[in-house]
Amino acid sequence: MKKCERGHYYDASVHAECPYCLNEGNGGSMERTMALDAAAGNEKTMPLSSSASDRNVTRPLFAAVQQAGDDDGRTVALIQSDMGIDPVVGWLVCLAGKEKGRDYRIHSDNNYVGRSEKMDICIRGDETISRENQAVITYDTNDNRYYFSPGDGRSIVRVNDKAIFQTVELKAYDRITIGKTELLFMPLCGEKFAWENDSES
Repeated sequence: MKKCERGHYYDASVHAECPYCLNEGNGGSMERTMALDAAAGNEKTMPLSSSASDRNVTRPLFAAVQQAGDDDGRTVALIQSDMGIDPVVGWLVCLAGKEKGRDYRIHSDNNYVGRSEKMDICIRGDETISRENQAVITYDTNDNRYYFSPGDGRSIVRVNDKAIFQTVELKAYDRITIGKTELLFMPLCGEKFAWENDSES
């Protein structure tokens, strides 16, 4: 799904431009759902199709994702390929910021951080965080270690109040600052436990 400048979501593989904006420009009156990030309830909706007979029909977003099929084009982590699932390997817990108290799951390999729903770790509400690739948190399954790297974002990222300009290793209870959001790092895998060691159980 792609979001246009006016907040409409549409299927970019079907439409080269936002069909809602084009229809409005032609004097049409296509009814549309509200932008996903502006929805008040838990059942976020999206248009079922852009055909004339289906313009007023909506369905939950997760239903559209489920119908996309098993191969949605995303690359899977090695551990996910071996186990059939992408197990959690650690967490970030928000200590300060718009999402204080919320936790974010970390999976193996690279976890991209940003405000966008497309990110592995989506931190909503903090406008000082870039939409995409503000930072990267990595779990290396070969050495059971975690790493933090700055991304392409404008603002400086910090670990334990120290500005980070290159990849650093993360340890339990490290504090990560991204924009106005402070996160606590909590690992699951390490010296005492690793998913690959339990893959047959």
